[in-house]
Amino acid sequence: MERDSAAEYFLSLLDDAASVILSDPLRQVVPVCSYTVRNEEELHIDQSLKAIFDTRPGEGGGPDERQTVSSPIGVVELSEMLLDCHECESWLQRNGNTVVGQGSSKPLFLFVVDRIGQDGSFFSMQEMAFFDKWLKGLHLDARRECHYTSVIKCPSGADFIFPGCEAILARQIDLLRPKVVVMLGSAGCFVTTGDGDIFKARGKVHEYHGCPVVCSFSPTQVLADYAALRRPVWEDLKLAAKVAGTLDRIG
Repeated sequence: MERDSAAEYFLSLLDDAASVILSDPLRQVVPVCSYTVRNEEELHIDQSLKAIFDTRPGEGGGPDERQTVSSPIGVVELSEMLLDCHECESWLQRNGNTVVGQGSSKPLFLFVVDRIGQDGSFFSMQEMAFFDKWLKGLHLDARRECHYTSVIKCPSGADFIFPGCEAILARQIDLLRPKVVVMLGSAGCFVTTGDGDIFKARGKVHEYHGCPVVCSFSPTQVLADYAALRRPVWEDLKLAAKVAGTLDRIG
């Protein structure tokens, strides 16, 4: 069979390998997969923030470098909780890129997005560039003062939040003990208040597992409706800064 490129040929070999591993030479069980090979758009992103998301668990690493969770024990515990969870079919989408969290082990801010991407990222390149502007406006050190995670822990398009995801998030908060948790998106708003209506939840300080929480819109939502959401999300971030004790950094 002719292949359009070396990349396509390599990816076809991965499909063949999957069929062999699953003892399914007729491809009756192996799910249909599609692949996209593309160049990421060049966007200006602060290198300290980019380094956090470019570093995989176990790489790099003196005490001043990115740490995945609060301690080696915490890393193992959270990883085991994730690996042991099979409450929904999303566990089938886990891969070598899937991580529970990234960032400082002693954060002032814990940013929680709705879900993790298939590539292990919490933000797309465009979202990360936008999020970087937020951090600069708050005068936060992305590496030393922030931690990043998701409500839905496995890569998937699922909207339903299973108890396993909430249990891992709650344990993360127990280990990290941030000054403030910022829920960016409807899923985080739902686990905090029992309602996914961000308009109703924003502008207030809530509590989730003993930590103060501010609910706001995700970078995805703001980019989709910039004119309407730009000011509200900035007010929410300033509220979070007030809770964390960093409001005086904002000029």
